[in-house]
Amino acid sequence: MDNQDNIREHLKNLKLNSIDTRSLSFLALFIAFTSVATYLHIPGPSSSYFNLGEVAIYTIALTFGAKAGGIAGAAGSALMDIILGYSIWSPFTFLIKGLEGWVVGKIGQGFSFEKKVFAIILGGNIMILGYAVAKGFLLSWAVVLPEIGIDFAQMLIGGVLSLPLSRHLDNYFKK
Repeated sequence: MDNQDNIREHLKNLKLNSIDTRSLSFLALFIAFTSVATYLHIPGPSSSYFNLGEVAIYTIALTFGAKAGGIAGAAGSALMDIILGYSIWSPFTFLIKGLEGWVVGKIGQGFSFEKKVFAIILGGNIMILGYAVAKGFLLSWAVVLPEIGIDFAQMLIGGVLSLPLSRHLDNYFKK
């Protein structure tokens, strides 16, 4: 890939069995962005926390595609669970946030606003349902309902902030 290639299109067509240095560098930046956004957190009523990780996951997924969104969501969020002392959640987060990022990136590709909103709603509901089931089994089914509110707020705020960010990045990469 030479310097004139569009990194956005390159990452959307990324082959995981042959990652070049430039792609690996961008994926590392995406993981770091997701980690920092997740680090900005407020502890929840049980062993969860409200964070801004969805802003990063949705922005990356909508702009750079399913693989980048899935990798950033899985690795960045799970890493932050470990760093913040929520290690028990890390394997669940890896799967849930990875799937969330992948779904948002897969469905939200293109420039249709409605398609992107639908992708965020679907991916966000995967996150909400995934954590509801995990919390029910790990903690108690009694804590699921209040925690759904936190997860819903993350999805809503993540969507509201990521849509204009991804639109701006789409316009930037069109040049």
